[in-house]
Amino acid sequence: MRRARPGSSGAAVWHLQPGAEHEYRDWPCTRCPWRMDADLTAFTERDMDMMRRTDGRPGAEAPVGAPVVACHLDQPDTAHAYRWCAGWLATVGEYHLAIRLALAFDILPGHATTPRPNWPRLYASLDALLTARAEQLGLPAHD
Repeated sequence: MRRARPGSSGAAVWHLQPGAEHEYRDWPCTRCPWRMDADLTAFTERDMDMMRRTDGRPGAEAPVGAPVVACHLDQPDTAHAYRWCAGWLATVGEYHLAIRLALAFDILPGHATTPRPNWPRLYASLDALLTARAEQLGLPAHD
């Protein structure tokens, strides 16, 4: 089960249901912010704040209740509403405790958090993405 947060862009509340597979993108979409060739100026500060709430890294994993990132191109009430973002899964997924649980309970296949051959280059971390966005916007580097 998942519910969009009013006014959110790409994040939804998701509840763990063991054995119930969840849809995810298996390739970063053409405008995925995790792609190094993406125009990050198209994303708002609100989008970046949402990404910060989903961020995890070794030793500082995102908690189970943190949002999970859905593809920003997917829309509610469509055939593929709220598929999890391929770029986010490959970069941050293994450091998000809800995604680890999804992997453990076969809600998500193990390969979903691993870039496949011929994928576009992805930012290695949210910090790298935020730094690139600041550069694209002509702003000082983020804190």
